[in-house]
Amino acid sequence: MRFWWLWYGLDANHVQSSGARQCLNRQRLCFDLALEGIQLDRAQHLWPWQRYWPKRIDDKHLQSLLGQWSQLLSAGLPLLTCITLVHLEQASGRLRYELIQLQSALLTGATFSQSLSLSGIFPSTIVQLVAAGEASGELANLLTQVHLQQTRQANLKRRFKRSLFMPLVTLLSGGVVSMLIVYWVVPQVANLYAAGSYELPALTQWLLNFSHTAKANMGNMLVTFILAYISLKWLWFIPNIRVRLEWALWQVPGIGRLMHLHSQADVFLVLSLTFKAGVPLLDCLMLAANASSWQHISRDLKNATLRLQQGQRLSQILTKMSWQPQALQLIRVGESAGDLALSFTQLQGYYEAQVIGQSQWLEQLLEPVLLIVVALFVGLILVALYLPLFQMGQMM
Repeated sequence: MRFWWLWYGLDANHVQSSGARQCLNRQRLCFDLALEGIQLDRAQHLWPWQRYWPKRIDDKHLQSLLGQWSQLLSAGLPLLTCITLVHLEQASGRLRYELIQLQSALLTGATFSQSLSLSGIFPSTIVQLVAAGEASGELANLLTQVHLQQTRQANLKRRFKRSLFMPLVTLLSGGVVSMLIVYWVVPQVANLYAAGSYELPALTQWLLNFSHTAKANMGNMLVTFILAYISLKWLWFIPNIRVRLEWALWQVPGIGRLMHLHSQADVFLVLSLTFKAGVPLLDCLMLAANASSWQHISRDLKNATLRLQQGQRLSQILTKMSWQPQALQLIRVGESAGDLALSFTQLQGYYEAQVIGQSQWLEQLLEPVLLIVVALFVGLILVALYLPLFQMGQMM
């Protein structure tokens, strides 16, 4: 049986080379490469699933790639050499495989952005920015700026995840305790109270009925949850419904506003970098539309592109689309001054600052709110369990 192998070695000119090929074993791979004048340095066996998973590159390796590519390109090295020379620690087999496929795609005449898009593991924002860098001839400078932005966003995301640790532990522990009480303690108490002839309080009766219903319909509840999840995933891929779902997500208190601000920051990051690189405004808007993972924003930007071609001003178009007043005001100023690049840069900085502020607010709010919710829920259950005992004490 033939397996996929990733190999790295030196060719006859002592130039580092790499590739992927199917072979029976490592010894056969070494023999085949030796016939081609390549000295095998190391090889990695690739399992079938490793060519398709994980589906996306993680933030750590993305930052490392962008940093190394920008440094090597700034040093004047050819793009193919830059991809060959990158060094990644603890990278997945899929990522190493795709990097080798990048080299193969470039050798066949594909552009760098096309090669990244074909791999399927790089974010669409990065792909579109690379396309803009290729079009403007400022790929190294653009990658440097993208690397700095990605580093700031990754640090913000890392800090936010750390701040969520304790609230999630609180929520998880409260949920586990509540489930144990509902599924184990409450039935035991129900058997105890069933022997009595007195009437149970309404809160206790509701808790007993809830515990009985939950135990009896656990399978149905699980199936319903799975079907609801599948239905939402299916609806998410229908463009018109997805726009409404995105709008509903943005209305969620706290986290919805954070997602909306982050999406706006990403849009103006693409517009700022591409417009400063000399890309025409129409192409900038189309690149930002393709880079956005939000259908709502992508649709607005594509409509804006069509209306710009009809002679309308960008600020007028976005006003009709109900964009935020802060963005519209700065875009009007940029149009009047003939410096939209500065307006896009200021808007990107403004929304990035808003994202940081909103995330810090959520960090401070989530833990006490979740603690109060869990305490109220567990406390309500305990009160419902002990109310009959208080009544019995009064009757005695």
